[in-house]
Amino acid sequence: MSFGTLRRSAVALAAAAALMLTGCAGGDAEAGEGSSDGEGISIALSNGFVNGWRLTLIDKFEAEAEKLKGEGIVSEFSTVNAPGENSATEQASQIRSLMLQSPDVLMVIPASSTALVPAVEEACAAGIEVIVLDADMDAECATIVRNAYDQWGEVSIQPALDAIGGAGNIVINRGVIGSQPEEEFHARQLEILEEYPDVTVAAEVNGYCDSSTAQKEIVSVLGSLPEIAAVPGCIGGMGVIQAFESAGRPLPVVVFDTDGKSLAFWKERGIDNGSFAALTDPGQAVAAIYVALAKLAGDEVPNEVVLPLLQIGQEDLDTWVSQLDADEYAAYPWDEASVKAAIEANLAGDPVEAPAIK
Repeated sequence: MSFGTLRRSAVALAAAAALMLTGCAGGDAEAGEGSSDGEGISIALSNGFVNGWRLTLIDKFEAEAEKLKGEGIVSEFSTVNAPGENSATEQASQIRSLMLQSPDVLMVIPASSTALVPAVEEACAAGIEVIVLDADMDAECATIVRNAYDQWGEVSIQPALDAIGGAGNIVINRGVIGSQPEEEFHARQLEILEEYPDVTVAAEVNGYCDSSTAQKEIVSVLGSLPEIAAVPGCIGGMGVIQAFESAGRPLPVVVFDTDGKSLAFWKERGIDNGSFAALTDPGQAVAAIYVALAKLAGDEVPNEVVLPLLQIGQEDLDTWVSQLDADEYAAYPWDEASVKAAIEANLAGDPVEAPAIK
């Protein structure tokens, strides 16, 4: 069923949800609301906290929702950031406030994959289609849309091992230790390293997927380390490079962030030693819209739609640098056709192909 057909068949459903989401939960960030023309569906996005990556995700979501609103597929949409710093309690309260507005679709980027299960189940029980983004969650009523965290672990280290010829000293830059994505991420790294007896892990640092933190962590240990061939792990490449430059050390292979500033730094410095960029894809929010529309259309959709990681090699660097603002993160250009193909691949157990970079 096409989404144009969905719009016509969902008018009655949308009319029952014609309340505006404007101001529905207070907070300090609400955007994308507009007047309803009586057709289409309403979508609310509940976000646990704000950082640069999340802001790109929100921008992509709002731009696509606005486009679909112009086509009559979406009647209204809202983004609300939970108060506090990634507080599951605050976000649960926010979700319950959003439920009072009866959106057709509730998208949740959870502060906690466990603590928010009751709130998500309440939303499902209220007849709301719930899509959980960027996390696993044990809530059978919700549809999960996320990247493959074990694949992230693989693409965060394998290109570096290839670049150094499978031998040498490395420093592993860990992510947010204790989080579910990082646990899967690191477990896959360790599995891969078992196949490389000539690679020595000289140190691990807790870079928290943040360039400035990675720089500080590397500076704190670098003086005691032998020559380091690579620093794979959770991005932070710009900070790692700056730490090595300050110490007058040869530059290792690193994993750059996928934001415009980091990619421009990589290009301007002319670093061509096999360094790369890999990160989860904020474009998954756009994919989630089309997953929700497919669900409402009655199409077969798996309980979990797993999408590919965003990877940038030297050959793609110029393209991304030309497209991104300094604080914007690279995102795959998901659309109706590419999401439909991704859903079909997930159902068949086949690899999902990322949409072509435009």
